[in-house]
Amino acid sequence: MNFEQLEYIVYVASEKSISKAAEKLFISTSAISQSISQLERELNITIFNRSRIGTTPTPEGNIVITKAINILSNIRQLNEELCNLNIKKEKQLKIIAATAF
Repeated sequence: MNFEQLEYIVYVASEKSISKAAEKLFISTSAISQSISQLERELNITIFNRSRIGTTPTPEGNIVITKAINILSNIRQLNEELCNLNIKKEKQLKIIAATAF
């Protein structure tokens, strides 16, 4: 499982379509589909029911999607906090004075 796969399932769930999610992510539908299939094999569950009408999460898929949303949110918060720390570090002024001889 990787962050990319988590992002894909969240987009597919929100769009209810692999092709619409692929358009938003600027990748091919087959790339998303293969990535999700790989995650399903790894977890030994079916995350989405796929049909011509659309893509809907299974009960197990809803659990995974909810956790994925939380994980991705935590990662974004972590990145923001680290970015803010770096900005604060850059704003610090350090003055060093040499002793007179």
